[in-house]
Amino acid sequence: MKIIKSVVLVSGLVFFNACSPQAEMPVQVSAPMADTSAMLAVSTSAGIMDSAASGTVPGSTAQEAIMAVAEAMGGVERIRTVRNITMLGYGHRAYQNGGGNITALPDAPQKYIQANDLRRIYDLENGRYYQQERNNDLFPFAIYRGHDFALQRQILDGSLDGDVAYNLSETGVASRRSEAEVRDLRMWMYTNPLLAVRAALDSDDKVSNRREEGGLTLVDITLDEGDMLTLAIRPPTNLPAWISWIGPDQNLGEVTYKTHYSGFVPYDGVYLPLGYNSKLDWRNVEYLKMWIDGYYIDSDIQDLSAPESVLAQEIPEGFDPASLEIEAVARGVWRITGGTMVIEFADHITLYEAGGGLDRVRAVVALARTIVPQKPITEIIVSHHHFDHTRGLRQAVAEGLTVISRRTNGVIFEEMMSRSAPTFPDDLERSGEALEFIPVDDSMVLEDESMRVELYHTINNNHTADNLFAYIPEHKMIIEADVATAAEDLQWWGDSWLDNIAYRGLDVEINVPVHMQVMTYDEVINMVNPGIERVKDWCAEHEASGNFFAGCPAFLR
Repeated sequence: MKIIKSVVLVSGLVFFNACSPQAEMPVQVSAPMADTSAMLAVSTSAGIMDSAASGTVPGSTAQEAIMAVAEAMGGVERIRTVRNITMLGYGHRAYQNGGGNITALPDAPQKYIQANDLRRIYDLENGRYYQQERNNDLFPFAIYRGHDFALQRQILDGSLDGDVAYNLSETGVASRRSEAEVRDLRMWMYTNPLLAVRAALDSDDKVSNRREEGGLTLVDITLDEGDMLTLAIRPPTNLPAWISWIGPDQNLGEVTYKTHYSGFVPYDGVYLPLGYNSKLDWRNVEYLKMWIDGYYIDSDIQDLSAPESVLAQEIPEGFDPASLEIEAVARGVWRITGGTMVIEFADHITLYEAGGGLDRVRAVVALARTIVPQKPITEIIVSHHHFDHTRGLRQAVAEGLTVISRRTNGVIFEEMMSRSAPTFPDDLERSGEALEFIPVDDSMVLEDESMRVELYHTINNNHTADNLFAYIPEHKMIIEADVATAAEDLQWWGDSWLDNIAYRGLDVEINVPVHMQVMTYDEVINMVNPGIERVKDWCAEHEASGNFFAGCPAFLR
């Protein structure tokens, strides 16, 4: 198939002194206002009414709307005098931003990553931000790291001449992050509604475009750096309903994040939400859900300034094409660093896999064209839809390559390729190329007088139901992704590789994987079998302690 891109001011509020490390938690009292946490609100879009909204936000200008929401959240002066906020809670993140489910279909159940020990520190005095989580996959994953609740810390220092972002490892090692990550952290900082409102209060020039949508009042807020947020205000409480912003996305071109708020309660004179639900404008994915236990206002916080060791580091650049190397595997077959295979036919070249990002795939295609320069690269086989394996697919389509994959994967590929990216244009947006897709059901053969490649649907793989592996009879070679080689640690679907060989009646001597090095048949077996035993031991250990872990008992022989 061919797919073408196409305030009434809130009165009578009773504020209690806040929760701080030295103070008791605030007592919640009745007040003559509507608590939005008691109402079920429908996400607004054109033509859909917010079920909790009633009446209108006072005034007629964007500035008057901001004054109304500021008064509802505790008053203009109180908001302006807040020095810092510490938020504590827990959350769930959508695995691979919603692109890591068992199939590519929109109704596949969402996999989530647990985010415990969730903290956010907003240093308003110095323009700094800290986010912390301990993550654990709520599904069986192949790496111990997915289940170790390792400490994840990212920090933004906006007090310098040029913002600096850095990660802080569990052992305290600081590493500087890219300019794109600086912006990403900044935008997440402003999803705290108090920070967005305070930014809007700083200058009338920052707020504009007041409008009504679904019973809510919307205004646009332009940050000092030029980025824009949209704030939705819900009458009659005049509290924030949601904030949205646009960000680039390697798989989807660009996405709109919309963070919905619920359960506003008072903390030391300011109203803040106990629920944050950030969704994408793709499939309405619940990207990040946060349940807040409470806030400390103006407490003693750690110094979030970027250390000298970070400032001395180079700002990370994009993908380095010089990191790519070509490995000759067999006659007419090469492997490029990072797991893209190059297969030579009589009059063209076929690639296998498009992961690693847009810049990597651009460099991979350029390098692959040098292997047999007289033959054009015409198509790419994509093993499965997971976003780590399709993170460069938009670039492959921009290069004019036809995509071959399981028929069901075509559903998500159509969505990915048809999304426009006017704010953050990539090569696909600029090229106007359309997706050319060849679906595979159970099997397909690509063959000419020079090469025969057999494509097979992967069976018995509970990591992804729509995987496609390749077999080259001449070399007795399997080319695969996430069948035997997702990772070595825990082989939750460790029977899959041998089951597919037996099911298809294949004679295999060599395995060429996306994620690991080229292996012989025996090397794969010697890697997989201990991983199967580690899964069984993992389950036994957790069950003995009363922790019935996802995936246990394991579906393994």
